[in-house]
Amino acid sequence: MRKKKSRDLYHSLVTLPDRLYPFKTEVQGRWVRGIRSYNATFARYQRKYGSGHYGFKLDAYRQLFHLAGSIFFLIFAAYLSQALFGGPGALPAFLFIAVLFISFQEFYLHRRMYQQLWRKGIVDWLTWCVPMGVYFWMYLH
Repeated sequence: MRKKKSRDLYHSLVTLPDRLYPFKTEVQGRWVRGIRSYNATFARYQRKYGSGHYGFKLDAYRQLFHLAGSIFFLIFAAYLSQALFGGPGALPAFLFIAVLFISFQEFYLHRRMYQQLWRKGIVDWLTWCVPMGVYFWMYLH
């Protein structure tokens, strides 16, 4: 039961951009927003470009969510590492663990769970990890 709850939480976080999709799309003669609009747009791109392809519009939209998530994570990690551990090595260790998890997520989990293409995994990984790398580099200097 506990595993299912954690899987549901993970899935709800992964699909957050789908549910908040702000652009309207015509579906069966009605203009809709949110997840119905996202799903219709995604299905159109799947038919046009093939399985696993999101198209430029959805890719850019999802990458904005990844970038925002990365920035929120950096703020949270900086606060948490200082509040809980307080040492100078806590933040780099926290970021290193985050990069390992993101690598596992993008190159293993998402390929298995969502049939994610390598190209999308690499772009997602860069969107998550480059801000962390920049922050880490600024932290050292």
